[in-house]
Order: sequence, then C-alpha cells, then structure tokens
Amino acid sequence: MPSQHFLVIVNPASGHRRGREVLEQAKPLFHAAGADLDVRLCERPQHALEIASAVDLKLYDGCCIIGGDGTVHEVVNGLLSRGEKIDLPLGLIPAGSGNTLHLHQGGHDVPVSVRRILAGQTSALDVARVTAGGDVIYCINIVGWAAVVDINCLAEKMRFLGPMRYAVATMRFLLNPKPRPARLIIDDEVIDDEFLLVVGCITKYTGNGMLLAPQASIDDGKIDVVVVRQASRRELLQLFRKVFDGSHVNLPFVECHQVRRFAVDHDDQRPLNLDGESVGQAPFTVEMVQGALRIFA
Repeated sequence: MPSQHFLVIVNPASGHRRGREVLEQAKPLFHAAGADLDVRLCERPQHALEIASAVDLKLYDGCCIIGGDGTVHEVVNGLLSRGEKIDLPLGLIPAGSGNTLHLHQGGHDVPVSVRRILAGQTSALDVARVTAGGDVIYCINIVGWAAVVDINCLAEKMRFLGPMRYAVATMRFLLNPKPRPARLIIDDEVIDDEFLLVVGCITKYTGNGMLLAPQASIDDGKIDVVVVRQASRRELLQLFRKVFDGSHVNLPFVECHQVRRFAVDHDDQRPLNLDGESVGQAPFTVEMVQGALRIFA
C-alpha cells in the first residue's frame, strides 16, 4: 500500500506562535504511520492563501492546516479561488487562539486531529459565499455584522490576553451597545428595523468557545442566522452569560433562522467579521455553497 502524502500549511504565528511547536508534535505521529509531509511555512499575511491557490493538488492525499481560524480561512479562499472542483480533503490541526471549526468537529487536540486525518474518513464541508462590493470571500465559521464586528475589533486590540480577549471585549461592548438601522433579508423575508446583532454561523461555535448556534451543521446547506434587534444592557448581559452553553437561544429577544441565504442592506463603513477577519463592509449578501469542500472527519 503506497504511503500517504500530505501538504502541510503551517502558520508559525498562530496562537502566540504555537505553530512550530504543534508541527513538531504532529510530525512523529504522521511518520509513525509511514506518511510523507510536504511542509510549507507561512512567512507573511495571506501566504497560506497564496500557497493553496498555486500548489499542484494532484500530488497530495490531503491538505493539513496547522493554525487557527484565520489560517483555515486563508486556505479555503485560496482553494476556492482556483475556479475548479476541489476534491482534496482538509485536515485541521489546532494551533490558533480561535479554533472554532476544529471544536465543532471535536478535534481540539493534536493527536486526535492527526489520527482522524490518517484514518482517511471524510465528510462534506459547506462554505458561505459572501459578496461585499465587488469582492467575493468564502467563510467556514461566521459572517458577522453590527455587535460581532465591534467586539472583534476590540478583541484584536487585546491579542495579548489570548483566547479570553473575546470575553473581555464582549463585556466592554455591553457598556455601550448601539443598534443600527438596516434592511435584513432572510431567504425571501424582508425585515426593516434596528439591529444590535446579525451573525450567520456555519459552525456551532464562535470566539472562545461561545456556543452561538447550537443547532448549526456544517453539511446541511444552511447558515444559522442569530439576530438581536433591541435589547437592554441587562438583557445583553444575560445573553452573554448563556451563550457558552447555547441556552441564549431561548431568550425572547434572540431570533434564530436556518436559511440558505441572507443579506444586510446598510451604508456602513465599518468592516464585517468574516471568520474573525475584519474585511469587507455592508451592504453584503451571503449564499451557502453546499459541499464545496471535504474535511477529514
């Protein structure tokens, strides 16, 4: 039986520069199984995207990603920018401060993730196609607008806090929440109102283990849109307390929709939160691409 050959894209800067350390943990596990590795180290922002968009995919049995949400986001966009059907499955090895797709899949440590890759079983991975202005960006975690953008921007300024920065940023946001007027289109329903939060979730988790969309599935062709229109500081604090176990969905001011597409029409200069990256801006549209990729499961 021929040995498996994997492309391994490593972000050394992920998770307080844990990328190299995680690579050294993973290597002997692959080698013990007789697998060959072609390791590519990311040297700059968007380098993972560049590698994924240009490499000869036919040479490999899988593309392994050592990093967090941002690295996975880059690789997915690099692969889908090729304009061809992508059959090469993705293997996720967590090394970031945010590992939401990993957590959704239950692959939160290195040995579990590597064993899953070597076993070779795969499942479908849906991707959200986001069109903002003239740009098309693909997401595998969240598409966020309003509060989730403000919180993410605050969290980026507090990276020195590690994963807990999301919780700290959320608490700071609660001190001064500001709803934004907009038109929200969910499938064919049009809602004109003010919104504190609109976030589309492909995975169950976001941020540091927040179970924002407990019913979300990565292979049902739908995106779970969580909406909060008006809410007091006290109600928002209640939401924050409950979001880690998913019970916030039972609060009367929280709306949850499972849809194939949604859009926000609002003249907003602030960026979106796309898989934790602050890019694009409203107005924007989101459409699910069912089974766009495959993932070791």
